Amino acid sequence: MGRPDRGTDERRNTFQQYNSTYRPAPVQKPYFEQDYRDVVNLLNEKILNFIRLNPKLRNHIFNRKRFVENKSDGIYFNLIEFSEAYRAKFIEPDFEGYCLKFMGLLKPLLLDFTREIGFNGNVYRYYFRLGGRTFDKGQNIMVEDPGKSME
Repeated sequence: MGRPDRGTDERRNTFQQYNSTYRPAPVQKPYFEQDYRDVVNLLNEKILNFIRLNPKLRNHIFNRKRFVENKSDGIYFNLIEFSEAYRAKFIEPDFEGYCLKFMGLLKPLLLDFTREIGFNGNVYRYYFRLGGRTFDKGQNIMVEDPGKSME
């Protein structure tokens, strides 16, 4: 039985008003329940910032957002976004060699990122495209302890 000073309509209105304004707080998943798909955008921003802070890359990439695209299945690089002179000098003579060097350049960034998101390791898959040529390769990043890493 309800309170005598409140009618049923008043209780219903109070509940509806509370229910319409109530928003549950977002719950952070524990690190062991995180999925890589949850942090794909964060890695994309980190790679874009890395390019922005590297003058050799920044000066030769026309559109950074089209240059790198990070998806849950891998990191895609569109090498056509480099300037024609840069491509002719560095990429076209040894396409696969350049891709491997670029992967090595990103390794410290990925190691810090893996440590930051709380993973002990991850496999990052790279996909490089230049015109009709493609190159894809995976790279294992393992975090041993805060000061060391192994591949």
